Amino acid sequence: MKRIIPYIFSFLPLLAPALLPAQQGDFPTGSRERSGSRSSGDQNEIELDTFEVFYFFADNPNQEIPFSDSTLGDYFRQYDPVRKRDLDYRHLGNLGSAHEPIVFETAWRRGFDIGLHQYDLYMATGKEMPFYRIERPFSLVSYTLGSEQADGYTTAQFSRNFANGLNFSLDYKRITQFGTQSQYPNQNNRNTAFTNGLWYESRNGRYDGFFSFAANTIQQEDNGGLLSEPITEGQFSSPSSADVFLETARTRHAHREFMYTHYYQFGGGQDSIRGPRRSYTIAHQATYNNSTYKYHDDYAEAQDSFFYGAFPAFLPDPRGTRLYFTHRKLENSLRLATFKLDSRNRERAKNQRDLFEVGAIHTLHRIEEAGADTSLNNLFLTGKYRFNPNERLRINLYGHFGLWDNAGDYRAEGNLFFDFRKVGNLTLGAVNQLYSPTLMEHRLNLSEQQVYRNDFDKTLSTTLSGTYSLPGFRLEVTGRYHLLNNYVYFDTLGLPRQTGIPISIAQLILKKDFQVGSFHLDNIVALQQATEDFVRLPAIYSKHSLYYAGNWFKVLDVRVGVDLRFNNSFFAPYYNPVTGQFQLQDSREVPFYPAADAFFSMRVTKFRAFVRWENATAALIPGELFYQTAYYAHPSAVFRLGIKWRFLN
Repeated sequence: MKRIIPYIFSFLPLLAPALLPAQQGDFPTGSRERSGSRSSGDQNEIELDTFEVFYFFADNPNQEIPFSDSTLGDYFRQYDPVRKRDLDYRHLGNLGSAHEPIVFETAWRRGFDIGLHQYDLYMATGKEMPFYRIERPFSLVSYTLGSEQADGYTTAQFSRNFANGLNFSLDYKRITQFGTQSQYPNQNNRNTAFTNGLWYESRNGRYDGFFSFAANTIQQEDNGGLLSEPITEGQFSSPSSADVFLETARTRHAHREFMYTHYYQFGGGQDSIRGPRRSYTIAHQATYNNSTYKYHDDYAEAQDSFFYGAFPAFLPDPRGTRLYFTHRKLENSLRLATFKLDSRNRERAKNQRDLFEVGAIHTLHRIEEAGADTSLNNLFLTGKYRFNPNERLRINLYGHFGLWDNAGDYRAEGNLFFDFRKVGNLTLGAVNQLYSPTLMEHRLNLSEQQVYRNDFDKTLSTTLSGTYSLPGFRLEVTGRYHLLNNYVYFDTLGLPRQTGIPISIAQLILKKDFQVGSFHLDNIVALQQATEDFVRLPAIYSKHSLYYAGNWFKVLDVRVGVDLRFNNSFFAPYYNPVTGQFQLQDSREVPFYPAADAFFSMRVTKFRAFVRWENATAALIPGELFYQTAYYAHPSAVFRLGIKWRFLN
């Protein structure tokens, strides 16, 4: 009976409002997506109030997206990158900590990979940096304040035109969690992502050049989780009273990237009868990336702790644990493309009606590590095809095939969208890829001693998906099927293993929104099941938002309500900071916990603000902690205040 309760909680919000007269309205079926986007919530809302700002990415400057910041939106109050999306990621309980998806996702791989992606959502690269086509300077700044003055999250975007066809853009994000009373011991962090770029366009519009510099620094204290939970009553009841596994462990990842992308375009222009002529481009992109990875724990007695027993080769070293290596990457790509712009575009943003592109990418990798220096060459042939003959049909295809050191690695991907008008729309997708093990799966050296070295086979991954949406009923149903062969995972000792047993993962994701007057109930339920225990997933993950949305005094847009999320109890993975991986564990089951966040958000012209009471459930269920990752608890109820302001000129 206990295991059935989460399912009842999940489906009641979906079914109960069906008895009420739902108000029909425009259902947001999703904004435009770009290739490689990591989340639906990261993209800006598409509204009529665009104030003539368009953004694009250096990989394709001829596909623009209208920028709008006109509503409170579903993601404004969700400042945390792991929650700024439809399907959340799990993390270690504090803003800026290591994360991984709660609902299984297929990895995107091309060639050699280090295998440390636990901080990806907090970083930015040149390919992800937006460039803006604007007529006047544009700025957007935001700040959220945690329960202590030392906890904050700052973001800033800026773009300005200069003479002679130059535009400068900047994107800055910093997470600072230095508080001591609302966090567990040895859990502070500071993550900084800074990108800036110059865009040059020639007078005749034939040549475009994009230079960008990206600096990402991740600094984390690693406590390894709770050895004992904190005191829940009395004068000393705070997260800081807990005992943790590691007291001095630290992680630091630093990435510095220079990228230059330039295009020469010929053809194009307008035909007075047929509209836009076909354009042809030749593009070259050069990228240099210098990355440093470091983990250290100077406390020698920690060698006998929960962590290091799986690494016997290391234990005799009296200096503690040290992992340090650098990765330098030099990449060059050459691409040839042809496309035709869509003359039906009503938003005046550049929009390609079709695209055909072929190219080649060469990457030189240099890994420097004590006693284990390595050089690798990757050469991949790439291709893209996009066909949008009308507003009801979209076809997107992508593929790459590897030569040289990663010979045989490949990815083939296709997406089909068809709009049936009044009876909804259908999206179909398929991905098939073969990829080599990562560096962290292949080998690990601690304190200049080899812990493991493996010779794994390549992993074959296949994903099939379909989404049917009925905007008039505010309903969206998605089904996904994943098939993994030669899957690599980290076992309960923190060591990589490869299974020869095929693993199947079936997923069903339901989205249903209800509205009665000014009251809304938004729901997302994800059901998933894996055939083997090597992949640990909650069978159900559910998110619900009940809120009032209205306009006060004719100038103040407000939303006030509660966000609720939960999953069924299961043996959730454990995060091991030594390897930087989420690994299997059989000692602690993460219980069912309905985590609720109360919020109030408001907007006046270009200013927005919110107040959140996070994990308000803790005030109703004292003595129980909220876990998403084994041994890593979320803090008790805390307040978070956020503001966001857009400036022009």
